[in-house]
Amino acid sequence: MKVALIGIGRWGNVLLGELSKIAEVKYTCDSKSDLAAVFADLEVRAVFIATQTETHFEIASKALKAGKHVFLEKPGTTSSGDLEKLVRLAEANKLKFAVGYEFPHHPAVQKLKELMAGKKIKALRFDWLKWGTFKDDAVKHLLCHEVSIAKYLEIKLKPISCNKIKIISNSDIVETFFDNAESLINRVSPIKQKTVTIIMENVAYIWSNDELFEISGEELKKMELPQTTPVANELNDFLNSETPLCNGEFALDVYEIVEQVEALR
Repeated sequence: MKVALIGIGRWGNVLLGELSKIAEVKYTCDSKSDLAAVFADLEVRAVFIATQTETHFEIASKALKAGKHVFLEKPGTTSSGDLEKLVRLAEANKLKFAVGYEFPHHPAVQKLKELMAGKKIKALRFDWLKWGTFKDDAVKHLLCHEVSIAKYLEIKLKPISCNKIKIISNSDIVETFFDNAESLINRVSPIKQKTVTIIMENVAYIWSNDELFEISGEELKKMELPQTTPVANELNDFLNSETPLCNGEFALDVYEIVEQVEALR
């Protein structure tokens, strides 16, 4: 399949590295480029957009109107209203539309869903330590990832409170409480660590970076996982499935929870 990639910054180059393995990337350009030729090219069947979020709605609208499938980096747009317009436009034109929530495609998270099937959760905690980036609000651009994981695992979240601490930006340490889960995001940490802890009746699971562990009694067991990356998985899913995992409706549900958290400020 011939595709176009719009947005060739840090994350755009990550996408390019994986896309080039599974598709012919006919165009690589940025949001300031003249995109008319891209949209007019009948050989280009899909457009991947990794520009600044503020530019997403306009670029994605033009791509969908030109008959292109659209993969849009998270959180999609600057508002859920604009995101829904894109979702409905894709539906009207019978085109695929997805938002780049990578973690539901992580082998550890997919294994977790298999292990949790039919079992009741007692507690859920997200911990994410990293350095930067600071230009985007952490709720809309980082907490949304945690919400996407919960949605994929079929865990409904109801936000209760959110506390944000300013160090460099207005949301560098964000602690969010839900009715059945907790999330701590710290993007001024010199240590990079992403952990999800799920406690059930007689067993607990810990996803730590790229590893998954099971705790039963005093035994800690490392679980075997496929040697694939979440980005590779999500791009393959978008190109090859009829309905992508993180499709428009999925992204709208995530955005609804994010906006509920924002309303707690």
